[in-house]
Amino acid sequence: MQPLRCIGGCVPLFLLAVALDVFGLILLFVGIFANLRLDGRFYGDFLIYTGALIVFFSLGCWLMWYVGNVPVSEDDGLRKPSSIVQLARKLSERLSQTLKRGEDREKCVQDEGCHSQVSPPARKASRVTWDKSTAYHNEGYDDCLDSEEKTVEGEEKLEI
Repeated sequence: MQPLRCIGGCVPLFLLAVALDVFGLILLFVGIFANLRLDGRFYGDFLIYTGALIVFFSLGCWLMWYVGNVPVSEDDGLRKPSSIVQLARKLSERLSQTLKRGEDREKCVQDEGCHSQVSPPARKASRVTWDKSTAYHNEGYDDCLDSEEKTVEGEEKLEI
């Protein structure tokens, strides 16, 4: 039981991280040092990239294992909070109150039963026009080559 105590409380994450590291490194070294060719194709690059990705994913397991083993002290809430913490809390409370007031205004406008002097913000008109084309016409482009009706001198019109 003594070896498990040094691993910490998150034994499954530790074992998964070690297994991913071992498997990733084996693939990485096989890809680097072995000459793997099947039907004339070299597969070492695939093993190198796959091993590197597996080692990278094991880093996430190591991070979760570490975070799970961080000791939390009991007296964290007993200390007087610093001025920066108080400032951040005050700012957060003001922002949440402002957002709540904005939601109340929207409810009042939607219900129309509330007699408030606050009017909703004016909406901008949409720039979508359905009756005319808003596409840009490039004057420098020679579109006579694209049309079917126009033909080059000396050639007959081809019908498709």
